[in-house]
Amino acid sequence: MNKSARLCVSLLALVTAPAFAGVRTTSKSTAEDCKARMQRLDASKAEGEERLAEKNEVIAFCTSQYKRDKTIGQLVAECTKYEEQPVVKQQFVAECQLAAFNYANALRSLKAQYRK
Repeated sequence: MNKSARLCVSLLALVTAPAFAGVRTTSKSTAEDCKARMQRLDASKAEGEERLAEKNEVIAFCTSQYKRDKTIGQLVAECTKYEEQPVVKQQFVAECQLAAFNYANALRSLKAQYRK
């Protein structure tokens, strides 16, 4: 099995794990801050190394916001196992990590919706 397939299987296993059990949530504004930064990143037209730098800034911010969420931490850590030096590989790792935070934002939105 190649690295990409192992990564997808690992992420799928983590995502389908009981994500609601024992996960601490942070304030609503925390998730919105990470979500807003990800939306700005999606709207960005930057490419190459400039795009990677933007992604890394968002990852650093979201990491600090979700530092107590062990499930998201595991998803992000799983992505870094495949980090290599070429920019193309770094872009893939960054996309993987951003997908983990996107999952966290969606999960928080669903939890907030069901609390109403």
